[in-house]
Parts: sequence; structure tokens; C-alpha cells
Amino acid sequence: MSAGGWTRAGFGADMVEEIVFHLGDCKTGTTSIQSALAARAWSATAGDIVYPTRFNHIPLAKTLSVPAERRFEERRFDKLRKAFDDSDAAHGVISAEHFEFVDPEVVHGAILRHLPGYAGRIRLVAYVRPHGDRLVSTFAERTKKGLFFQSLTAMHDKLVQDRLLFYTERFEKWRALFGDAFTLRPFVRNRLYQGDVVQDFFRYLFGSETFEITRPTDRNESLSVEDIAMLRAIHRHIRQHTNAQKSPQQAFGWYMSDLLAATPRPDATRPALHKALAERVVKTYRADAAALDAAFFTGTPMSDALEGAVDKAVAKEQSFRAADHYTAPQLRHFSVWAQFLSRMMEADPDHFMWAARPPDQRGAHPPARRDSDRMAKP
Repeated sequence: MSAGGWTRAGFGADMVEEIVFHLGDCKTGTTSIQSALAARAWSATAGDIVYPTRFNHIPLAKTLSVPAERRFEERRFDKLRKAFDDSDAAHGVISAEHFEFVDPEVVHGAILRHLPGYAGRIRLVAYVRPHGDRLVSTFAERTKKGLFFQSLTAMHDKLVQDRLLFYTERFEKWRALFGDAFTLRPFVRNRLYQGDVVQDFFRYLFGSETFEITRPTDRNESLSVEDIAMLRAIHRHIRQHTNAQKSPQQAFGWYMSDLLAATPRPDATRPALHKALAERVVKTYRADAAALDAAFFTGTPMSDALEGAVDKAVAKEQSFRAADHYTAPQLRHFSVWAQFLSRMMEADPDHFMWAARPPDQRGAHPPARRDSDRMAKP
């Protein structure tokens, strides 16, 4: 499947000229890119963009990898295709970091089934984060959702077992299927256009620099060690006090962490590899970084970032135990707030997840209560 060799002539005036898939990866500024797309925060002379979603296309991507979501595949792709067919924009964009977890062959098959009229007019782009930084960010991500309570070293061992950060084979598969239509960009600041992933993505999308991003790009600080320790404590208490499903707890962690990152404490400690772990990470991924550089990039950005992980490392392993960062009265407050949140999660999980979202990312109305709930006595 090639991105080139087509012109506006030969297809209807009321359909987008091309479709761009933004594939992630996770932890490569996807939320910042999606925020700009959803808010139409750009001006350009290179044609308009249609972005048919409230915020991202993760539900669409999940129909290709999550068994419980597969029954929605036809409906979600039909809705997407109709939006593209009915638009005369130059670019249609699909953005979901969840594509990181979808087999490229499955995506290729879905395009052939659901978007056959756009053959030869599809491009795909992904960003890849250096191995050491991705390890730390994945640790923080899973911790804030209440999914991981072990050490950073244990996270390294798990990711090695899952082979999540052995990048080269996965990205070579994307290129084998899509050829020159697939582009991989290093999520390394000095290799991004203007040092910013949002700017970089829009330059890729428009194919030029004749655009302007009309609001500041989101540059939230990473969660601090202290923030992660607090969230861990609250998550542990929630687990003790609720039988609610995991989704509301994950929603709490996701959106609470956004607020924490947007208001960083001045004395915060940044999460970091310690030297012994950094040396293990370098040894584990050195061959993969070199292979990825050779296959996709000019120079050695991934290898350089990996080898620099030891210099960036701290001497001792950091503690993420709340008791090592907070007083007994503060820990009491965490416990009380967790009990309060647990009540709301159990009372109406769907409404809790709706309300936890920022207003611009939620539906216009809260989800309807189940009939059994409405009929229950007060």
C-alpha cells in the first residue's frame, strides 16, 4: 500500500483526499496531539482536517484486539468511513495509541475491509520512545491506574518478559505491510520539529511548515515520586473498601494524575532509573536500539538515548512507599478520601467514569442509570 501516485481527480469531491493513521506509541505525546486535533487548534494553508471523534479513536482500535469489543467493529468503522466520505477536507485523521497493541496484519485487513475506497491514499505514522524513558513512563502509567504496585526493577523484568520494548520486529512488520506509507519518528526532543511532538506531527500531516498551532501545546510535567506514592496509597485503600469494577479506579488514577501533573510541586522528585537498573536496561536493549537506528533513522538517536540512561540515573533506588514521603496525618487523609471515592465508584461506576473526565472529553449527558437502579427505593 503506497502513499503516492494519486491526485484529487478520480474520486468524489465529497471525500477526504487522504487518511492518516496516528498509531502511538503510548507515552509519546499522544494526548497532546489528540488535544490539538480535537480542539482544532491549528491554522494552515495546506487544507483542512477532519477528525471524527470527541477525543481519540481508542474504542475503534480496541475492536481489532479486544475480544469483547469486536462486535462493534463494523459499526465503528462504518461511522468513521461515512465521516470521511462526507468531507471534502484534505486530511482525515485517526489517532489511537492503542494501535501499539494491535497486530499490524489485523490493521491492514481492517483497512482493506472497511476503507477500500481509500487504497493508495493512506499514510501511517508512529513515534517511538527510547527504552529507558519508556520503562519509567510505563511504570508511572500503570501505577497511576492502580495496575502495578511493585518496584521499577520488577517492571523492567515484566516488560522484558512481555517483550514490549523490543521495538524493531514490531515496526519492521508495519513497514513490510505498508511500505513507504509507514513512517517511524524517534520521540527524542532534538529530533522533533521545533523540539515538540505536536509540531512534528502536524508537519508530517501537512507535508510542510506552512501551519501554526494556535494554542500552547500541552507539556504537563511527569508525575513525581511523591505523586506516585500518594496514588499508590489511595489505590490500595480503594481496593480494600470497594467491590466495584476496576474501570472506575483506573479512570480516577488517569484523570487525577493529569491534575497532579498540571500543578507540579516545586520540590518534586522526578522518577528515575537507579544506576544498577540502568546498566541492566542498557545491556538488555542495546541490540534492539542499534537495529532500530539502522532500519529507520539517520544517525543513532535510540542508541544514544539508551547509552545515556546510565548518566541520567540516580545512585540509589527510589522509594514509592507513601510512608517514606508523607506524615501520619497525611496518610490518614489518603485513607479517608479513598473510602469516600469508593462509595461513589460503587454507587454508579458509569457515571463516575463520565464525571472524572475533563468536560471537553466527556459526552454531553451522563450515562443513563440501569432500570434496576432507577427502580430501587431511595
